[in-house]
Order: sequence, then structure tokens, then C-alpha cells
Amino acid sequence: MINKDLFPIITASGTPYEIGLIHGREAKKQVEISINTYKAMFWDYSHIRWEDACSYARTFISTINEYDPDYMEEIRGIADGSGYGTDEILALNVRSEIVLQGGQISSNTDGCTTFVFTPMVTETGTTLLGQNWDWKMTEQAGCIIMHIKQQTKPDITMVTEAGIIGKIGYNSAGIGVTLNALASNQKVEGKALPLHIAMRGMLDSQSLSDMIRATTCMNLSCCAHYMIGSSKGEGVSLEVGPGDFDALYAEEGWLAHTNHFITPRLMYVKDTTRISLPDSFLRLGRMRTMVRGLDRKVRVSDIKEMMSDHTSYPDSICRHEDELEPAGKRLGTIFSIIMDLEREEMYFAPGNPCRAEYHLIKF
Repeated sequence: MINKDLFPIITASGTPYEIGLIHGREAKKQVEISINTYKAMFWDYSHIRWEDACSYARTFISTINEYDPDYMEEIRGIADGSGYGTDEILALNVRSEIVLQGGQISSNTDGCTTFVFTPMVTETGTTLLGQNWDWKMTEQAGCIIMHIKQQTKPDITMVTEAGIIGKIGYNSAGIGVTLNALASNQKVEGKALPLHIAMRGMLDSQSLSDMIRATTCMNLSCCAHYMIGSSKGEGVSLEVGPGDFDALYAEEGWLAHTNHFITPRLMYVKDTTRISLPDSFLRLGRMRTMVRGLDRKVRVSDIKEMMSDHTSYPDSICRHEDELEPAGKRLGTIFSIIMDLEREEMYFAPGNPCRAEYHLIKF
């Protein structure tokens, strides 16, 4: 059984505010960890005070309300439930923008490996979507598993940092999303949408085309890659750059992605993660090599083995903290997830998949 003290499972339903209230109340300890993690990170690496981060976060309120006013209601609910200010919860939801916009902490991006396998290549005949999520290990204790039952939108199952309303997961419409950080030194001018808010919009979608529209109807305030898939047997790699995007379809039944731009349309972008995370090339190469080396259809056990790969350790697909790096710059795999979109279930490993057991979670 999964250690629910480390990744507590929270079920919330009702209005957006009520969903947020439950989130805040039941994950109060984890919200505190998230706030302390980012309060320290913003100051240690950019000398951004928490008060200034919160002030910057407030500049996104009108854009979020224009995108979907339900999201600010849910954020207010989390604030009231956890006892923190609305602007503090908002700062968590725009933490990527504070970290990445303008290259403020360009060397401090997460280093994740994502994948999608469609029924064309899977032994189960279902779409398997997932990733290793690599980030600051201090934030592992701030993560939760949310199951959200909504009144007018699809139900959502996601793994998120407490306080953040959109992250890695799937919904009852049979679609799911994962995330890779990308970065550029080019700023997005004017109105822009935070990437985690866009992820919630994607999880509130009914189809893959709706998902693409949800994250491209406005400019994103920082770069990102979303691997998305559907129970209809489709997978898409969606790269979003400064003011532009491109999508690759899983024509051969599978796709993998790491932390650098790969679509031809975005080759003009000044890609700063190529410099800050050179292991991105190696992790992508390993995924492609392992998949092409299979002489049968892909099994869940094969994906678990791929996610446990230690080639180029410690900066491998299964990432371990590098003891030679300063403590604040170390990254590790916080969790590994394999989602079956047809069956609406996921295999979840709380930590490095080389040593953490995958647990089947289904609501």
C-alpha cells in the first residue's frame, strides 16, 4: 500500500470554492511545505522575497479570470482551507513563471522524462501515458494525489504539488497530460497564461483537440512541453515556446520527450535548457533506444524498467541527487507515473522507480 503520509490521497467535490476548501484543509501540512520550498528557492537563487513573489502573482488574476473564473474561486478555497493568503496560493500556481520567466533561475528547471504509447504498440491494447517527475526532493513531502469530482466538468485524478490546481493526471473523458519544463531567454510580452493554470484547463477538456486549444488560446507565460494522450488511441507531443507552438502526432504509436525543443517549427527558439540540462539529450536517446530495442509489444513492466534506467547516473531517466552539486541545485525523481487512459487507472511509484514499488490506483 502507498504511504499516504508521503502522498496523501484527497477526494474533493462540489463547487470550485468547495473543492479548493477541501484541498486546503486536508493538505494544510503539504501546502506549508510547498510554500516554504518556494519561499527559500526564490530567495536563494534570485533574491526574490516571498512578498514580491506574491505581488507578481497578483498580476495574473485578470488573465486567469478571463481564462476561467472557476480557477480563482478554487484558489481562494485552498487559501481559506489552509489558512494562507490567496496571493500565497496564487504564487504557488505561478511558481514556474517566477522561476523561469526571463531566465531568472534558468539553471534551476525540473528535468523530467515523458512518454506515450498508443494501442498500436501496447500489449494491453490501451493508451499508456506517463513520466518520471524530477524536481527538488524537499518538495516531495509537499505532493498530494487529488481526485476531483466536478459538477459540470470531467472528474480529474492528478498528482500535484499541494496548493497547485493543475498538474500531471487524467480525467473521466479519457484524456491525460504530463509535463516537461522548457526554457528560453525570450520573454513573452503582454497578457500571458501561467502554465499550471493551462494544465488545469487541459484536464478540464473533453478531447485532445480541446486540450491543445486550452493551452494555446492564450500565450503561455513560460515555455513548456505537454505529452498528451487519449483513450481513443492517440498521443501528441505539444511544445509551447514564446508566442508559438507545435505538435507532433504519435504516427508510429509512441513518443518520448525530455527537456529540450525538438520540433522543427521551434528550432529558432533560444533553448536555454539545452545548456542547463545537457542530460536531456541522453535521456531522450535512452528512451528511443530502449523502445526500439523491444522485439514485442510494450508492456507496463517494460515501461517500469525504462523509468528505472540508470544510464548516465545520477542524471539518468531515474534521476538521483548529485552529491557533487550544491544542495539547492540537486534534482531527484520525486515520483513515477504510468496512466492507462482507457481503464482510468494509474501505476504510481512514490520516489525513484528503481527502489519504490509501483502501486495501482483507481477511483
